Amino acid sequence: MNLLFARFFSTVFHPIFIPFYSLLIVLYMFPYRYIHIYDKIWNLTIGIIIAMTMVMPAIIVFIMKKLKIVEDYDLSRQKQRIFPYLIFFFFYLMTFLTIKPKINSSPVFMEDSLIASVLLGATISLCLAFFLNNFLKVSVHAMGVTNLFMVVSLLSRNSHQMTFFLVLISLLAVGFTGSARIYLRAHTPREVYYGIFCGILGQLLAFLVYFDKSL
Repeated sequence: MNLLFARFFSTVFHPIFIPFYSLLIVLYMFPYRYIHIYDKIWNLTIGIIIAMTMVMPAIIVFIMKKLKIVEDYDLSRQKQRIFPYLIFFFFYLMTFLTIKPKINSSPVFMEDSLIASVLLGATISLCLAFFLNNFLKVSVHAMGVTNLFMVVSLLSRNSHQMTFFLVLISLLAVGFTGSARIYLRAHTPREVYYGIFCGILGQLLAFLVYFDKSL
């Protein structure tokens, strides 16, 4: 793997994009599940997910960089990841609670247990990474792309769409992204393995709680 490909996979599978990718996967696998949703409600729901899992966390990390609370956007030092972890965890949890079905459903945006379960898996994975960060730096890139692989794998048995190539591509993405982080010397192999562990366990726990109930 050369430098160009390593940076490509690190950028394309940056953890900040993973919740949105997961949402696209859910839409591909279960297109008829959301066919009754009005465009205005659906667009607002997508906007909420993008704003709370991508835009707001990115803005806060940008501000933290400008205030020199963190040294770089890659959060290369283990200790400087504490506050960003907490920020992402807060926004992921709020997004999950927003999308999670409630007794009094919102008339403005969509509440869906399947999308909520994916967000729950990402939240649990991040919580695990935060805990392990006390002992070593965890590859959040590896965690995120493994989340994506687990979403595809766990949902594929219930989907009527062709998912073999999607599972294969997501598995290759785990391998290439993990290798890229090692090649760029951003992480050691052990840190990548811990990230993969967090991604697997987080989505697996969410599957046991929500996935079967939402299909």
